[in-house]
This record gives sequence, C-alpha cells and structure tokens, in this order.
Amino acid sequence: MFHKTIRGRAWPMAAALSLLLGGVLCAAGPAAAVGDVATATATTAAARGVLSSRDCDAGTTLGRVQGLAQGTTCAYLGVPYAAPPTGARRFLPPAPPARWHGTLQATAAKPGCPQDLSGGGGGSEDCLYTQIWQPRSGGANKPVLVFLHGGADEFGAASEPVFDGSALAARGDAVVVSVDYRLGMLGWTELGGLDRRYAGSGNNGLRDEIAALTFVQRQIRAFGGDPREVTVFGQSAGAVSISALLAGDHPERLFRRAIVESGPGYLVHTRQYADDAAAHLLSVGNITSVAQLDAMSTQQLMELQNKAQQGVSGLADALFFGPAIDGTLIPGPVADRIAAGSARNVDLMVGTTENETDYWALFAPQVLDLPLSAYRSFPTVLAPQKQAMFDQYAADRPGLPPGRVVNAMLTDQIFRVPTLRMAQAQSCWRPTYVYQFDWHVPYVSGLPEAQNLGAMHTEEIPFVLGNLDLAGYPRGAATLAAERPQLTTLSRDMMDAWSGFARDGRPGWPSYTPATRATKIWDVPERVQDGPQEAERAMWNAYSFPSWDLEPWVAAPGEELGVAG
Repeated sequence: MFHKTIRGRAWPMAAALSLLLGGVLCAAGPAAAVGDVATATATTAAARGVLSSRDCDAGTTLGRVQGLAQGTTCAYLGVPYAAPPTGARRFLPPAPPARWHGTLQATAAKPGCPQDLSGGGGGSEDCLYTQIWQPRSGGANKPVLVFLHGGADEFGAASEPVFDGSALAARGDAVVVSVDYRLGMLGWTELGGLDRRYAGSGNNGLRDEIAALTFVQRQIRAFGGDPREVTVFGQSAGAVSISALLAGDHPERLFRRAIVESGPGYLVHTRQYADDAAAHLLSVGNITSVAQLDAMSTQQLMELQNKAQQGVSGLADALFFGPAIDGTLIPGPVADRIAAGSARNVDLMVGTTENETDYWALFAPQVLDLPLSAYRSFPTVLAPQKQAMFDQYAADRPGLPPGRVVNAMLTDQIFRVPTLRMAQAQSCWRPTYVYQFDWHVPYVSGLPEAQNLGAMHTEEIPFVLGNLDLAGYPRGAATLAAERPQLTTLSRDMMDAWSGFARDGRPGWPSYTPATRATKIWDVPERVQDGPQEAERAMWNAYSFPSWDLEPWVAAPGEELGVAG
C-alpha cells in the first residue's frame, strides 16, 4: 500500500521510512475567522437525502468553489491555500492565495509536490492545495480535522487514496481537510548561508503547513466548519511537524487540538543538523548561489537531491529533511517548550504503534537480524545499561530472535518513549491522551521473520481514515477478508475516537498522568491499560531525548539500517 508510492528508489531505507517520518502566556483561544463567509449548500441535500454535485457549492472570501458529490460527502479537491511557490518564489515562504474570478472548479485533485519517484520524479511545484470533505448533513460549526500526511518530508501527497477523508467526514460529522506541502529540498533545505534573503528556507515546508492552517481559520466556515474547533492530526513526518508547531509561540491561534501519530518532537532536527544536511546537499551539486538552484529544472533538483542521499546512512537519509529548531518558528527543543507551557491551550492526543520499526523489514528484511553491537545510535548516557536493557526487552519477549529485540528497543528510542515524554509534559497543563496501536496480521508459525511483522509504522492510518486496505502488508488482504467485521468495528471505533476528540477534546478513555499512564490499546479486542511495557519505559529515564542530530552521513558497509552515529 504505502510503500508502493515510492518503489524503485535507489536507496531502499529512505523508501522504507518514507512515511515516517519558555513558559509563554498564550492567547485565550484561536484566531477568529476572517471575512463574511457564506456556508455551503449541502443542507438542502440532506433534506432530500441525496447529494449531487450541484449541492456542493461554497462561497469563500476568495471566490466561489464548486465541488463534487463523493459518497455521502461534498468533496472540494484542489482548493489553493497559498500562491504557487514557483519562479522567483521557489525557495521563499508561502504567499497568500489570490482571489479568483468566477467559480473555482474544485472537482479534481492537483498533483502533489515534487518528489523522486522511481528515479523519474513526479509532482508539480504548483502544489499548495487542500482537499476538503464536508458531510452531507450540512449545517455550520462542525469540528474540523486537518490532516498532514507522512513521507519523511520527501514523499507523499494529500490526494493518495489512503488519505481520502470522506469516510471520516461522514462518520464523524466533521469537516476533514488534507494538505500538500513542499517536500525535499524545496521545502526543507536551509539556504540562508548562501543568501540572507533565504534565511529560514529550511522550514518552508512548516511555513506551508502554517499557511494551510491559517487558510482553514479564515475560510472553513464556507464549508460548514468551525474555526474555533480545529484539530490538526498527522502521521510520521506530518506528526513531527505538529510536534514542531506545538513548540512554537501560540499554537492555539492555529488549532485548538492536536493528534500526533508516530512523530514525536525528538525527531525535530537541531539547527546544526539542518545546516550540515544543507551543506552536504549543496556541496554534492557544487552549488554556491541560490541563482544556480533557481536555474535548475524541477527534475534536475530531484536528481541533485537523490544524488546527495546516495550512501547516506538509512536513518539519516530517512530524516534528512524535516523541521529544525531555528529560534523563530521553533524556538527550542520540543519537549522543553511543551514542559514550559508552549501548548498550554491545546488539547493533545499522542500515540505510536507497538512495533514501529518492523516497517523497515518490508524493504530490507535483514534489519530484523540487527545485532546489539550494531545498535550504535544507542544513547551514550545509557551505554552502561545497554546489555541490561536488552536483557529486559528479551525477557518480556520470550522466544523472540535477538534482532527483533533490538528493533523493539529502536521502536522505543525513536517513537514510543519520546512520545510519552511529550504526553507527560503536556499533562501538566491540559488533559492529554495516549494510545498504542497493537493490532497486526496474525503470526504464522514457520514463516520467515519478515513475513511475521507486528503492528508497524503506518498501520493505524487505514483504520483512522476508514479506508481499509491492508494489501501492502504481508498477508494483509487475506486477513482483512477473513476478519472484516472485527476490523471494520475497530476502524469505526478509531474514527469515533478521533472525531470525538475533535469535537470536545475527549476521545473516550482516561487521560494520561504520570501516576497511571492510562493508554488506549487499539486491538481486537480493545482495552485500556495503565503503563504498558512500563519496566522498559522506565529504563530510558536517564535519557533526555534531545532534538535529532544523528550523523555521520555515510554508512559503513552492511549498515543499511543506518543506526551508526
């Protein structure tokens, strides 16, 4: 499923992780919507009990928008939230969208942002668009869910079928918005060292996401949404961006609630890492001025980007692009900022899957054989406890091969434990909720390890969005066919939790506190558990999980997983 989007990439580990990836006083609430905005006309359709495309018409302050009927929703596809970042604006922050004349025909999705797909590139630099789904019930002041897709800030598009928001909109009676944002070097390469006019360009992708959320604040009433009840949710790279936004000044001006799925603030880059990554990329292309980059075609930029990542260690490659602490948009490390109250006016839900790093085995099965000696990104401060930690993880997983035990430790280092640190920090300010997605295709005795994978990175997405397609996972399609009633129920319950949280900040289980660590376990059957894998979590207490700065760039032979550094 997800991995098919990027098959053929020369460096498989980037593909394997493609979907990865101050105590300030806050304002009283999110910014009010701007302008006198007309509401869409789906209320009439609800009265008739049927939708047609002529029911899908909205009036924004930028002009009228014509959508199309999609199931039980109105879909508005390809609605611009910013001016095209093309020509002289290629590496500049997003500019506001211009008004359009007549009616915008938002009936077909626009191409995603440029990315290296199968070596041939894809997408368009004119890519700052939203997809909006409005439930047929019509009416106004519905909760709004804004989705930021994953893809290592290098791949992915809001228009991918798995990210279709119509099922969530219909079941949750909420307006769902998905967003495209600049990827790769177009969105996440710091060029301020070449020209001060481009200082901050390394966070242009984040600026795009802020522009999209600003557009939602100003225009979502036209589609029946309430700008005071906006929840931003995202997975992997999209979730890392949300973590970064939570560390900014007054995030509640953009959204009231946030859901972070497998993207903790630990993965936000340090300033030095971002500068080093940019210097590496520019040196590979012998680039000494922004004018040289401006003169290159989109395809040439993608070729340079791909060349720069050849031979880069897997984790550094997968996290090559992404938000970085810049002292402005992201004033400091996410965990520190949240602990100091940067997001004190934001409701938060966070979670991970039980076996995040099993996803890598879809592309490189040998990662499941990783020996403890090759786990070189293990925190130095914990080095004296490394073997004892391995022994604890192994004891909790009797019969599991050593390589799978190491992967469980990696899952906790990269995803689960830093996510719990965010939850603990935010719980001092607001009720905070934690989940863990444990469902996976059942294990079958005798099969190779790479065919018996756990609840891996990305696996909750089809359930959250109600687009149940498990064909990308080993034996996934057959399992779905055999267990469709149970899995459909699981998906509906997750959609109810996500939309319920968007509506009133309560997903349906107890909030997380350091005393109880209540965690919703999404599985068949579902349950709430206090402190799952608590002994393992506690063994990381001495590590602060600072922002990401894993280097060196070049992997040693056989270290495709990229855990060197």
